Amino acid sequence: MKYLLLPVICLLLFTSCKKSVIESIQQNNSKDSLTYQPKVPGSKWTYRRTLPVIGSTDYKFERLSYDTTIGSALYSVFSNTGDSYGNQYIRQDGAKYYSILVASTYKPPILVLDTAKNVGESWVGGINGNDTYTFTMKQKIASYTLDQFTFRNVLVIHQDRTTVANGTTTTTLSGDTYYAQGIGQVYSEGTVSGIPVTIKVITVDLK
Repeated sequence: MKYLLLPVICLLLFTSCKKSVIESIQQNNSKDSLTYQPKVPGSKWTYRRTLPVIGSTDYKFERLSYDTTIGSALYSVFSNTGDSYGNQYIRQDGAKYYSILVASTYKPPILVLDTAKNVGESWVGGINGNDTYTFTMKQKIASYTLDQFTFRNVLVIHQDRTTVANGTTTTTLSGDTYYAQGIGQVYSEGTVSGIPVTIKVITVDLK
């Protein structure tokens, strides 16, 4: 979940322009077919991130073979070549999915997805200094087609990051992330500090 990735989008320097089209989805009868972030070791995802003018870049996301404890809670560990902060840490607690905000000094857990929420319901996923992360269940789609691939039970989560500075609140990140059951994040679109960003899954190989 790039975030769950999940949905927290980081700006990096990008090069090259590539047409963003899904190439392959291999589920391989994964035992995590009912979750929104598969976590069987060896599972791999490739994502393509695109910014205007600068172009697109691909990055790899892979479930590693170990877990780690953060703040007394156990997190699955994922490598993430698209993030200069290194590994990503994701935890599922029933219907709730948490991701560590690795870009932060204090690295708080952020509740990025709550599958039990009804459409239109919102929640505060976490606070980091002057930043507040708020999420809303925007849509629940039984069948969602992206390129030539059809995904089932897709949840569309809207995210806003608001920042308070000098008594003024501004929205510094806003966007929608699509999570497919049994796959994880498949698409995101939004803005970071007013700059449009899209992220699309390109390949999936689940174990």
